[in-house]
Amino acid sequence: MMPTLGLIEAFDRHGALLARAPITRWPVTVGRGLDCDLVLDDPFVAPTHLRIDRAADGPRIVQVEVLETRNGARLQRKHHGKGERFDWPDGTPIDLGRTHIALRLADTPIADEQALPQFPWRTVASTAALVALVMAVALGSSWLEARDASKYLKSLPGVLLSLLLFLGVWSGVWAVANKVFAGHLQFWRHVRIACTMYLVADAVQLVSHFAAFTFSWETLAHLAYLLMVLVLAGGLYAHLAAVLPRRRVGLAWTVVAVVALGVPAWLGAQWLNRMRLSDALYMSSLFPPSLRVAPAVPVEQFLQETESLRGKLDRRLRDDGHADDDE
Repeated sequence: MMPTLGLIEAFDRHGALLARAPITRWPVTVGRGLDCDLVLDDPFVAPTHLRIDRAADGPRIVQVEVLETRNGARLQRKHHGKGERFDWPDGTPIDLGRTHIALRLADTPIADEQALPQFPWRTVASTAALVALVMAVALGSSWLEARDASKYLKSLPGVLLSLLLFLGVWSGVWAVANKVFAGHLQFWRHVRIACTMYLVADAVQLVSHFAAFTFSWETLAHLAYLLMVLVLAGGLYAHLAAVLPRRRVGLAWTVVAVVALGVPAWLGAQWLNRMRLSDALYMSSLFPPSLRVAPAVPVEQFLQETESLRGKLDRRLRDDGHADDDE
């Protein structure tokens, strides 16, 4: 019996084991050919794709040679083409086509035994707390907007049902994508991401309007939706990173590029259509006057600013009237 020098394994993109071969001699070949030591059933892998050998100048250095292949091999986001050689660090997977291969040497220390997973009480508690907090915030917002207590009480079941339905559908769609691309549903993880995104968006809106009221920063209230876009982009990135954990860097740059291109385009469209960068003409959220820090505006200054605003409105009405006449 020849001693086992190591173990080479192949996994699919979901982490499921596809093939395994013990190493009893060096070098080892990998490919679709039946004469290879590790045979892969992957159409994007060459008949003899890699040759793996133990280096003579190091006790634990493994060298890989890329053979007759058009797709090459990828190690830690670095692509190696035909004829290249590179060292293979222990414990780092190599991507071949749509297959990941891993190597474990016989002299590699074995990790300690792990305890069996217990029921995730902490995760369940955090998810339940986030859902409850989202429901409380939604009910609070509905109460602030309500004018009649009886109508508010009648609307409570609809508000709660709509919120739960939205969370379920939104998280369910992401969970299906997670199952397709990563092999795991992770429904409750996407629920937590959605709840966090909702709460952060509500907090950002509250803080921006409160700061605009307190310090008379009207521009902050008018452009608060831009902060909401950033929150939405962060939430989408969190969902995408859960679906494609191996593509976090690329996903981050993609989200940044979409925001960087989409926001200026949206602002330009707003300016061309309305000659302003926001739909809001004034601050819609009012707080107790005692919370204001900015000094009060004198009556004369207020009247002057009102007159200037009236002039702008008159010009806008004349422009709209001329546009109607032209049509």
